[in-house]
Amino acid sequence: MENDEKYLPELLAEKDSLDSSFTHAMKLLNAEIDRLQKDETKKEADDYMDLFTTKNIKLKERVLIPVKQYPKFNFVGKILGPQGNTIKRLQEETGAKISVLGKGSMRDKSKEEGLRKAGEPKYSHLSLELHVFVEVFAPVPEAYLRMAHAMEEVKKFLFPDMMDDICQEQFLEMGYLNGGQDHGARGRGGPPVRGRGLPPGGAHRGRGMPPRGAPARGGVPRGGPTPEVEQ
Repeated sequence: MENDEKYLPELLAEKDSLDSSFTHAMKLLNAEIDRLQKDETKKEADDYMDLFTTKNIKLKERVLIPVKQYPKFNFVGKILGPQGNTIKRLQEETGAKISVLGKGSMRDKSKEEGLRKAGEPKYSHLSLELHVFVEVFAPVPEAYLRMAHAMEEVKKFLFPDMMDDICQEQFLEMGYLNGGQDHGARGRGGPPVRGRGLPPGGAHRGRGMPPRGAPARGGVPRGGPTPEVEQ
């Protein structure tokens, strides 16, 4: 059935234009209009939010990645980070499930095209614009706080700057993972920055996270769902 927001006005218009002699048609129209209006009233009642309930709610948002404005910048690589560590830490920081989805989210372009043409529901996102998909499952208002936090953090990755702190620390992390670079200096004459790259010493981060800069457990596949976050 069509969207009710469009369907109901069409029914009302048909009712106004219908000759009153068509009694059966008028009766059917009135019944359908009445049903839709009652459904709208029920939906409005269901929209109330209980701030004291411990029941979890699910929030979902799609954040567009500006690849059309900056087609040469590797946003996917910046968001995922070395071996998928950056996006995994981002999920742990925000308490949200974060995935890079849409056209261009897979490394293998020929495989992506094949999956898109196959039409499997699991890969339907490949027909959408490249985006960051953020999901939160938590009680109110914690869910909205997590979503807001996730949005603020994701936004930092959508600037096409290879020299910002995020990218510089990822370069250091790649050197750390390759086992050869001294990560005590940041390069470009500056000290290490306490961000998502390699921190000084072996300090542990909050929320039960591993030392910053240490490889996260398991990688994150491109174009696929990221690991679930414990709520």
